[in-house]
Order: sequence, then structure tokens, then C-alpha cells
Amino acid sequence: MKPFHGISPRLEARVAGVLYLFSMFLGVVGGILINNKMQVQGDRANLAAAIFYTGVTVLLWDLFRPVSAWLSTSVAIFSLVGNWLPQSWYKMAHISITLYFGSYCLLIGYLILRSKFFPKFVGVLMSFAGACWLTTNWPWLASIISPYNEIGGLLGEGTMTGYLLVKGLNERKWKEQAGVV
Repeated sequence: MKPFHGISPRLEARVAGVLYLFSMFLGVVGGILINNKMQVQGDRANLAAAIFYTGVTVLLWDLFRPVSAWLSTSVAIFSLVGNWLPQSWYKMAHISITLYFGSYCLLIGYLILRSKFFPKFVGVLMSFAGACWLTTNWPWLASIISPYNEIGGLLGEGTMTGYLLVKGLNERKWKEQAGVV
């Protein structure tokens, strides 16, 4: 399996980390703006966050194909659908967008745990983040454990982002798992 467009997997991982950082930052800014009755500006920040997160999704799809091409593709499609469904759909279906992002984080954590090129603790924390985000779909549970579920979600995704930025991944082990020598 060849790297995406001939780019080094470590560089690809670091670019994913940069995009992830921007996406998280803009998502927080968007939420703050919306909470302060600045809907238009908040929507713009969230749109930019969605664009960055789409880049993260595509890059992580490519990086995790050696672990499981089928699961990596399924997880990426799930992320893209969740990322780009209109807000009205979520309201009509009576669900939160965190259903998609929680499931995405949980499954990325699983792929990390099955990979040879990321440390296991990153997979555990990413899975934990997914579980934390999923709790927000049950208001009675979220109200009991808030803000700890948000802190857990940010801790897991923050660890993943930090690891991508600082280390990228173990390129030698990625190539072994991908069958590239």
C-alpha cells in the first residue's frame, strides 16, 4: 500500500495534527460565538472547522488503511456524513452531532489500538474521548457527569492532536504494516 500521493506517512500525520488543531480551535470559537448570540460568526467558524476536520478525516483514512482498509473507509464515510449533514437534520432526528463524532473517535481509537505505528495509550485515550462524547447524547447522563465528559473528550482528542503534531507516527512500523519496504 503506497502513501497518499507519495507523501511521507509521518508528514501526512503531522499535517493531520495541524488540521485537527485548527478544527478544534475553530469549533470552540464557534460554540462560544453562538452562546454569545453571534450566530452568523459562530456558523462561519463552525464551517471552517468542518472543512479542516474533513482534511483530518481524509488523512487519517489514508494512514489507517494498512490496519483495515474496510474499517478505515467506513469510519471516514461516517465522519464525513456526520460532518456535513445539515443542522436541521440533527434537530429533526432528535440527535446530537456528537453521536457521529463520539463514534468516530471511538473507532479511530480502535484503529490506533490495532495499529503498530501509534502508541496504545493514544488509542485508549481516543476511545475514552469517543465514549465521553457519546454520553452527551443522553441529557440526563450528560447533566450528571458534566463537565467531566467534555474534559475527557478534549483530553483524548487533545492527546491525539498533540501526538500527531509532535511525533507524527512511527514511519518504519507504518511501512511494515502497509507492506512497503
